[in-house]
Amino acid sequence: MSQNQPHLRRKGIAIVCALLLISGCGLIDGTTNAGPATAPPSAPPQTTPPSAPSETPTPTPGETPTPIPTASDTPSAGWPELIAADRTGVARIAVTSCQSAGAGTGFLVDDTHIVTAAHVIVGAAGITIGVNGQVVTATVEGINVAEDVALLKIDQPVTGHHFEFAAEDPPEGTEVSVLGYPLGENFASDSGHISGLNRQYSPVFNGIGHITQTDTAINGGNSGGPLVTMDGKVVGIVKSTRIGTLDNGVVTRRDIQSTNYVVSGKFAKTLVDAWLAASPSTPLATCTANALPTNNQIAVTVDTPDERGMQVAQSLLIHGQAINGGAYDLAYRMFTPAAQQEQGGIATWSQGMDTSYWQAIDIGNIASTAPGTITANVSLQTTQSAAKGPDGQTCSIWHMQYTMVWASVWWEISEATSTMPTDPCPAGP
Repeated sequence: MSQNQPHLRRKGIAIVCALLLISGCGLIDGTTNAGPATAPPSAPPQTTPPSAPSETPTPTPGETPTPIPTASDTPSAGWPELIAADRTGVARIAVTSCQSAGAGTGFLVDDTHIVTAAHVIVGAAGITIGVNGQVVTATVEGINVAEDVALLKIDQPVTGHHFEFAAEDPPEGTEVSVLGYPLGENFASDSGHISGLNRQYSPVFNGIGHITQTDTAINGGNSGGPLVTMDGKVVGIVKSTRIGTLDNGVVTRRDIQSTNYVVSGKFAKTLVDAWLAASPSTPLATCTANALPTNNQIAVTVDTPDERGMQVAQSLLIHGQAINGGAYDLAYRMFTPAAQQEQGGIATWSQGMDTSYWQAIDIGNIASTAPGTITANVSLQTTQSAAKGPDGQTCSIWHMQYTMVWASVWWEISEATSTMPTDPCPAGP
């Protein structure tokens, strides 16, 4: 980081990935690919991309997260009571790879583990978890790309509801609800029913027999979220939704309703239990030789009850993780187009940044200034070479006000100004 203000940036963000099935993830650049093992964070095998929505709604402040979550004892009086208890354990997942970023959903199974869909985090260089008003970083503890299930280990314990998997798949007609972050925006729940068990998408696909069909609404950003029954048990992990048919080898885009798919909760439990018992580890991607180790994560504090605080923290973490990982092109695209122009191009902006790293972010007050535009007061701790630090500092605390614009699933950085002089980091004990 130079003695200029800490970073600004951007690029438009598509919020859904597609195939003949469309997966519920969100992406910067709207990139799609032929399989989950290629460019992350991506979808299962894809053929036909969806059209982008004509308008993107702006998220509004939400309610203060519930401070004391319940564990697996979930009220059974009805959906309102269940959702009020369960929502504290539903996570918004933001993922940085070396060339893109995406958003999905996951859910707590204990105070340090999150389950999600594998395609949400394949190839991740950085993973950020927002849950119950807390924002933490994570690494991959277990992943099965073919079955589309993954287990994340978060860097510190968090509070929130702990979900349990159902011991059996529910019968057809069972009422269920999807919990998650559709379109990467605020938490939402949608109810429906189990439509079928042991699906293979359509007859033309080779299936693995662990897919449950539901008519519950699923959108981009829901991927990895839990499908729960009235007793709160997880009977599925959101996987994809149908957008077309295959006719004589040609994909035809159709208006298909209520044909959505989840990984069987009963089957997913076998994978998750094995990973929890064995504690395997899958290293995150490294983008350049200058990248920090992937276990060196950015610490985050959110000091506002505004639901946008979690979104702002994750947006800045995408930017900061990309800087730490040496993925400067991705970090640069987190600015608005106007801010990019002001930087004079990525080559100018990134000069000397190979010794600069983000260490901690503290999100303070957030205020709306115009439709889709906010200001956020942020304290940012960085390390850098003495030659690049203010007054020769190798560790600095920047007191910043960011002006940010909502762009599909992220808050992009429009402007960053200092509100106080930059301080050196406190001396250690």
